[in-house]
Amino acid sequence: MAIERVSIIGAAQPVKAEEARLADLGLRERADLQKWIIADPSLIEPGLLILTEEYDRWATPSGDRVRDRLDLLALDSEGHLVVIELKRDDAPDDVHLQAITYAAMVSRFTEEDLARIHADFLRRSGEEHDTSKALQAVRAHCGDELDVALLKQPRIVLVARSFPKQVTSSAVWLNEMGIDVKLVQFRLWANEGTHVMTTSVLYPVPGLEEFTVVPARAEKAETAQRAANSTRNRKAVLRIIDNGSVEPGQTLRFRAFPESMAWDNNEIERWVAEDPRRGRATWTGDRSRPLRWEYDGQCYAPTSLVKEMVEQLTGTRPGYASGPRYWLDSDGRDLAELADLPGDTAPDTL
Repeated sequence: MAIERVSIIGAAQPVKAEEARLADLGLRERADLQKWIIADPSLIEPGLLILTEEYDRWATPSGDRVRDRLDLLALDSEGHLVVIELKRDDAPDDVHLQAITYAAMVSRFTEEDLARIHADFLRRSGEEHDTSKALQAVRAHCGDELDVALLKQPRIVLVARSFPKQVTSSAVWLNEMGIDVKLVQFRLWANEGTHVMTTSVLYPVPGLEEFTVVPARAEKAETAQRAANSTRNRKAVLRIIDNGSVEPGQTLRFRAFPESMAWDNNEIERWVAEDPRRGRATWTGDRSRPLRWEYDGQCYAPTSLVKEMVEQLTGTRPGYASGPRYWLDSDGRDLAELADLPGDTAPDTL
């Protein structure tokens, strides 16, 4: 493995910085490294929302306390929980086993659990947040909706100065088996009172999948596709706002979209017909919740509104729906189609 060299650029010439350990500098895992990541989660990965730190409120089905403490729990932008395990310097041989245990436990969390946990974390941090506001913040991080299937497949991020072969080989195998494990290496450098920290992804190596063949798992592929679809659904709203294809105040109507779902489209159509207000929504132009449902006057994202309707009909909230496909303008075009219309200000990146 290549070892990077870090140099401090001075007035005369680059001066080599010497590698240091946290312990050498009097720094600690929780009081320093953990706080740095909470302050700037992009140190290990862009798009993370830290949900809590030092979580230890585990219990067995019989109510017995389990003495385990999770360093950090985060949520990525796709809706996966991320278990983050930190080691101040060199990782021990079994650090991945500890993280797998935590991942198994957090996979049972509901969004209500996450809201409670995040509200407690914010309060400990000095912010006043009740559970309902924390739930809004958690949902908003993923486009106003959480996919239950994605929550059940947490990712693991291990952070350390170095990793032994037992951990690196296990990480490779776990990824091949469909469990997302990332190894992030941090290193400290010092020169005449100047300290520099570098972070880099040790595994998986970007582009590695182009050179290896790994077993495919249907469930993993399905949830990955759901994440991609959820991202497209969120971007559909932004594209509509940018291209102006739906004007604020415009009325949209509901139609049952033919996709494989855990509800009967005929039933929901009959339910909508019983009260026509259920099938109408007004476009507000808000980037997070652009639909005001005529039935209750509340604002929703397109997917959230479809799920709310199904929950009111069946009593169960579905894990996934392609919301933009269900809402049509007066010309019969759904929001997904309207998102693809050209516009003078529509950015090419969305």
